[in-house]
Amino acid sequence: MRIKKLLLQSVLIGTSLLCLTACSSINKELTSDDLAYEIEDIDQTNSADYLCENTPLNIFFHAEQAQLSWKDKTYLLTQAISASGAYYLGEGLSFWIQDTEAELEFNDMKVIHCSLVRIKS
Repeated sequence: MRIKKLLLQSVLIGTSLLCLTACSSINKELTSDDLAYEIEDIDQTNSADYLCENTPLNIFFHAEQAQLSWKDKTYLLTQAISASGAYYLGEGLSFWIQDTEAELEFNDMKVIHCSLVRIKS
């Protein structure tokens, strides 16, 4: 009788752990399209146009996220802590804004200076 009770407890605990694991699974394979869709669901607050190396750069701000478009590529950024100005980090790059100037920096440490053209609300 005691063996049956221990076996039953083991089966119940194992099943419970399996169920909890299945319920807590997270889909870590989000594509950039999925992330862009999530950003589109947030009300846009404003956008800005910059000129970086004589090439237009556009950035849309969505709460603590931003969508940066430059040279036919789109990057999704998240606001980070900055001592001054606004600092956004993304996969492979960062964008720092201070007054009317900005810097676009890629992971290869290439820094591109940008100047504000206009802000759109």
